[in-house]
Amino acid sequence: MPFIENHARILRLAFSPFTPLYALAVRVRNMLFDKGLKKSHAFGFPVICVGNLCAGGSGKTPLTEYLVRMLGRDFAVGIVSRGYGRRSKGNFLAEEGMNAEMIGDEPVQYMENFAAGGQGKAVCPHGFALYLAARRKEGVEALRREFPALQACILDDAYQHRQVKAGLNILVSDVSKPFFRDHLLPYGTLRESRRGSRRAQIVVFGKCPSDWREEDRDAFLSSWKPAPYQQVFFTTVKYGDFVRVDTAHGTDHDDFRDLVAQIPHRILLFTGIANPAPLEAHLHRQGYDIVEHRRFGDHHTYTPQEIQALAERARGLAAQGGSPLLLTTQKDYCRLKDTAAFAYFCHLPVAYIPIRTEFLFGQGEEFDRAVRDFVRGGR
Repeated sequence: MPFIENHARILRLAFSPFTPLYALAVRVRNMLFDKGLKKSHAFGFPVICVGNLCAGGSGKTPLTEYLVRMLGRDFAVGIVSRGYGRRSKGNFLAEEGMNAEMIGDEPVQYMENFAAGGQGKAVCPHGFALYLAARRKEGVEALRREFPALQACILDDAYQHRQVKAGLNILVSDVSKPFFRDHLLPYGTLRESRRGSRRAQIVVFGKCPSDWREEDRDAFLSSWKPAPYQQVFFTTVKYGDFVRVDTAHGTDHDDFRDLVAQIPHRILLFTGIANPAPLEAHLHRQGYDIVEHRRFGDHHTYTPQEIQALAERARGLAAQGGSPLLLTTQKDYCRLKDTAAFAYFCHLPVAYIPIRTEFLFGQGEEFDRAVRDFVRGGR
């Protein structure tokens, strides 16, 4: 990965002369929306936008799931997503059983966690729906038609989609590379200038170390001051227990249970996410031996050859003494599980690790109250 990171850095430097042109284009576009020359459509019911200023992972998906779990206890909740990485075209309501090629990996994860056919009935007793649309305005309108019970709509990764004027904007930023220390594309990773953060009523700095102290937070904030109307929150990643995946394909269930019961603390890790370093650190803290980590790009589409190579590597390691656990993330699993090549993992111990957002400094109740008050307000 150092080669890839260095290559990306060289490319950013090579294209940095184009940054002023990009800055001008973004500034003009935002100015047109700010002055009302380009239309932003406001809806007469609660619309929450979750997004960021930078390209790449910042923790939007876990926060979106947090919002669904929190709001779903009392409200019928829906998500509008473009379905990043999907091969399908057009706008449509997601249905259970649709795979990542059709709706994208994160929407598959949302459906698995919240749709009524799985555990979603308990998480969202008032109902949950997911609509796929590149144009968020059309997506919100269609979601309301398809899901009449809808009481709160979450726009997934839509901070720059200003055709919709969300009632509540939540800006998410990775604490290790915050937006206020970044630069515009292509030199940096910002999609728009730092002043775009002023549109957010709530700013969430995610992926904080779990042992962060108030002094660390205050030192961090010394280089950036929020606007008076902005609430600022800090979160960390909470890793769940491994979820074992049945790859036995029709073999006796007891045999498979015996197989996974024999898994030692050796892991063959493979990830296709933006920043797997925190996951590696967590596994090391838990005492796991990562014998190998195969890193792929964010939202990576695994080829049959790559899946076969992972399976053969796992079997080779097992022959050397002790079968390792093939471990990945839930997002990666959502891209893999419906592929024909997943059969290469047959009889191998495979699991994914779920993650959740956890608020630091006792801020969870304050965040929940702010969002609930907005939803109850009806706009």
